[in-house]
Amino acid sequence: MARAVLLLVTVGVAIYAAVDCLRSRPDEIRLLPKLVWLVGIVMFPLAGAVAYLTLGRVGAPIRGRPGTRPQRVVAPDDDPDFLRSLERRRREAEERAKRDGEGDDLSGKPT
Repeated sequence: MARAVLLLVTVGVAIYAAVDCLRSRPDEIRLLPKLVWLVGIVMFPLAGAVAYLTLGRVGAPIRGRPGTRPQRVVAPDDDPDFLRSLERRRREAEERAKRDGEGDDLSGKPT
């Protein structure tokens, strides 16, 4: 019974890793080319799958190597590009207001 469970877990993890590897873009895979990871998963189902899932995926952490996880933007106000665009729009609005003689008041009311 225990052997059957171990076999099912091994096959399940290997299938999951192989499908994940196949569906991943090349820039989402680290250390080895996609084909090498697939061969490793097929040749050594448990060890290859665990190695791929822990070392081969971009989202997998590697201790002692900062910056290996992609920085995910959670909200627009955490996105540096979005914040830069807001600042640029604010400056453009100020410049427009100065050109139009509105002064520094951005509320839209005449001064």
